[in-house]
Amino acid sequence: MVTFQNDSFTIEVKTVTNPIETWLETHNQLIDVLQLQDSEQLTNNFHVLELIREMMPDRQTAKRMIP
Repeated sequence: MVTFQNDSFTIEVKTVTNPIETWLETHNQLIDVLQLQDSEQLTNNFHVLELIREMMPDRQTAKRMIP
């Protein structure tokens, strides 16, 4: 579900399992899909997508992000 505020929006995704695991796995799958979409020009986007992947927290850090 998407909710909107004056200067932002929030996307909430319900999960049936651990939300941290789901979030990390979904993020990695999105990057994998994007890398496969443009395989002939992989050099143009590969490093950007890998940077995004590396900016994701590891599981321990992500667990500490839960309030």
